[in-house]
Amino acid sequence: MFEHPGGALALMALIHRARKAAAAADLDALRATAGHLLRQLAGDTLVNADEQELTRLYDEAFPLTDPTDPADVLDAPWPTSTRMQALSALLDERSFTERQLDPLVDAALDAGDRRTLRAVALTPLGRIHDASWALLLDALQAAGELDDEIVARVVADEDLLRDLVRPADPVVSATTGDRFRPAWDEHMWQLVNAPDVNEDRLLTRPRPRGLRFVSWALDYTGNWRVARHLGAAKLTATERAHLIELLRDAPTARQEQAFTLRLGAGDAQALLPLLGLAGAERLLRLIQSGQAVNRVVRNDRAAILAAAAEARGADLGRLLKLAGNDVVAAALGLRRRPIMTRVGKDSPVGITAYGMLPLADGETVMDRWVALREVHRRGMELSVGDRRRQHEAAVNVALEHLAQVGGYADAAALDAAGEADWPTPVPPPLAVGPYTATVGFDGSEPAIVTVKGARVLKSTPKAVSADPGLAPLREQHELLRGHTTRLRTMLHRLVTAGTPLPPAELARLRTTPAGAALLPLLVWQDAAGRFGLLDDVDATGPVTAAHPATLAAAGLLGDWQTEAARRRLCQPVPQLFREWYAPTPQEADGVSTRFSDRVIDGDAASRELTVRGWTVHDGAQPYASRTVGAWTAVLHVAAAGWWGAGDVGFTRLEFRAGDTSVAADTVPAAVFSEAVRDLDQAAWAGRRGVDDYRTGLARARAELLTAALGDDTKRITRHGDTVVVDGSRAVYRVHLGTEAVTVGSRRQPCDLPYVFGDTMHSALFPTVDGRDRATLRLLSRILLLAEDEKITDEWTLEKLGLMRRSPQVCSACGRIH
Repeated sequence: MFEHPGGALALMALIHRARKAAAAADLDALRATAGHLLRQLAGDTLVNADEQELTRLYDEAFPLTDPTDPADVLDAPWPTSTRMQALSALLDERSFTERQLDPLVDAALDAGDRRTLRAVALTPLGRIHDASWALLLDALQAAGELDDEIVARVVADEDLLRDLVRPADPVVSATTGDRFRPAWDEHMWQLVNAPDVNEDRLLTRPRPRGLRFVSWALDYTGNWRVARHLGAAKLTATERAHLIELLRDAPTARQEQAFTLRLGAGDAQALLPLLGLAGAERLLRLIQSGQAVNRVVRNDRAAILAAAAEARGADLGRLLKLAGNDVVAAALGLRRRPIMTRVGKDSPVGITAYGMLPLADGETVMDRWVALREVHRRGMELSVGDRRRQHEAAVNVALEHLAQVGGYADAAALDAAGEADWPTPVPPPLAVGPYTATVGFDGSEPAIVTVKGARVLKSTPKAVSADPGLAPLREQHELLRGHTTRLRTMLHRLVTAGTPLPPAELARLRTTPAGAALLPLLVWQDAAGRFGLLDDVDATGPVTAAHPATLAAAGLLGDWQTEAARRRLCQPVPQLFREWYAPTPQEADGVSTRFSDRVIDGDAASRELTVRGWTVHDGAQPYASRTVGAWTAVLHVAAAGWWGAGDVGFTRLEFRAGDTSVAADTVPAAVFSEAVRDLDQAAWAGRRGVDDYRTGLARARAELLTAALGDDTKRITRHGDTVVVDGSRAVYRVHLGTEAVTVGSRRQPCDLPYVFGDTMHSALFPTVDGRDRATLRLLSRILLLAEDEKITDEWTLEKLGLMRRSPQVCSACGRIH
């Protein structure tokens, strides 16, 4: 029964309206009245007499012609008993019980039945999950049939509309999302003009587009976070030019306020001339990119100094006041006293900036290296958690910055020089009863190793962990972790850049505990061209850490991946299972256009590229470039003058030797691979489509799965970037790039519990310590699905659709719910 007396009169009036519309044969009025009735009921039920009358009225006005045709069944404004019985015959028991029409969406997509897709979108007879909405809308958009009626239906659902236009983690293609953006902009405008502005609601909504939001934010006196959020609304080139004209004669404070707001939009560079800071565009980009991923990131001192020189005497202090970045300020010799104060307070930003400060009078690089080691020791006293981890990361980055100041190749080289002058005391082994504890390595990870007799224990016994004598070992362990982290950074550079390691430097690194443990875990190439582990190549001459693209070009990558699986080799940095790329036949003689079909958010892409060492150039013909040795990669883009001002297209990637353009197949395999990998990462960071993914990551995952499985592929087959798993209970499709898991003929990805696959499957091995948990979880899921008869967790089975719920009959209305 309907149990809301306050709405009884309104309900009676609507039923009376339906009678009048039926008597007049006014189908449009009947449809509109049905919508009002459903909103008035809001999930409640009618008394039997009213329900029977409405069923009669709507069945007569909208007769069901073909009960086997889903579009015909769904094309009705009211869920009459006749329609619901026909719908029950089209759906399985569970779908009908929950009024889920997702199976009809799957069938219509398979058949290309756009008529049924429209009916599902508009019907009140059931509902679909958001994933089905995305598939349905993308299909209609691709067919040119995403019309205003369907858009209006979606606009009525704010949560669904928000998901369709959000820039991060898109659920639909870029063109489909753009179809709904005008409606979203109007919805947001209504919110900001409401009598009582709901600030919390505004902050959780995707940014709109339009100059009106920027003007509103400039005048808003409420929560500054709201002004910053909406003041970064996307602008067209015309709107941006109009904003500059509006600000030209405005007070300085308003100009600076607008500049601050536009920092979040990625086009604040356009306002620099208004502030007397023309020429500082590149420096501003470096200021912002240093904060792209987190506040503790490595900066390039040479790039900062070069960008400052381009500013041609502009007031850089003013720029850094408006767009603060202590690391950039430190590179320019500014803000020394505040930075030192922040170091004393263990601020991660202050510590990273401290490493970048020019040396003071009488100060040496080793003086500061020792000081940073003391900062590290101080961080060990912090309680274990995010703050301690961030403090440790800040010290590692500070040492990278100090290496640049001192002219060292990297922090690992600086560490080696520092240890030569200021060696870290090595505490003696700790003996507690039958146990002996020392600091060593577990694979490629520093660890406190405890032995009992000749047996290495998996964990530290309580008697040892409670002994006061363990403190020096813990301190040494923490220092060794720092050295290991910095050596990993060096090894990553050696793998990606293909830089030969001279025998003297190799010998010096091998004398350190971290070097002795990590260097033998990589595959090397000697001067004679032979590949092997460190003890199997000629180390009397220079050796090069092999890049997977180089191994693939030599036809040896698969063999080494198989060998890594056999040995369960855990490497210090990604090498054998690193993403790699080779020129396609079309690219070999010319330029690469492999990302030219992507629509990419320029702000996110430029930040990602800048962090990876690319220089991003704005202007009439925007581009980005990166030089490695004698080779320069140049990325040409289609953009509206400013990378951060909107979407961009990666039109082509070319390589140059000096000023001469060269064919891709003449470029070293590692140089080509890393350049394309950077673009793949940047395209994914700025993805605007739900189906965009990192192609190289998908292949690397496939290679790891192939190596782990060996010849045991009875239930698992690969088709491109999709793995088909033939389980005992169902057939599953797992995409190695997007990580989507679908079951049977369903198209909607399963929302699997996070813990499913979180424990690494026994057939796998960690290729790199503590890294890429997402890959190991995804591959573990594939292996668990191949053994789905062993899955007993009811939550997982529910998400996979392998459990059936018993239908329940409502005692009030007799319907199945």
